[in-house]
Amino acid sequence: MAGWNYRHRVEYRRVTGDSRTLEYVETVQDQGWCLTHPPALHQAWLTTYTRACAEDYLDRRLARAGMFIVTVYQDREEGLVLVCAIRLKWPGQPRKAKRPLLPG
Repeated sequence: MAGWNYRHRVEYRRVTGDSRTLEYVETVQDQGWCLTHPPALHQAWLTTYTRACAEDYLDRRLARAGMFIVTVYQDREEGLVLVCAIRLKWPGQPRKAKRPLLPG
């Protein structure tokens, strides 16, 4: 399926008062934002999926707590095309220690 393009740019802007500062950027090859849904469910899917991806990313980055604007763009030949943007309150809790796969 060489003709498919699932490249997306995800930008994380920290909100402080009236200021928005670009803190993180990730480029991903992800089909999730391209899935087709009935019109009544489309926006809810984009919001839910973006939130899940953003929480995973911020957790892996051990990002400090705060409010973020998370913006997703599809990277097309003609340039970046806005997919969606959400506001996310990140608690900044450290992730739980994972148990080792093998004892010892």
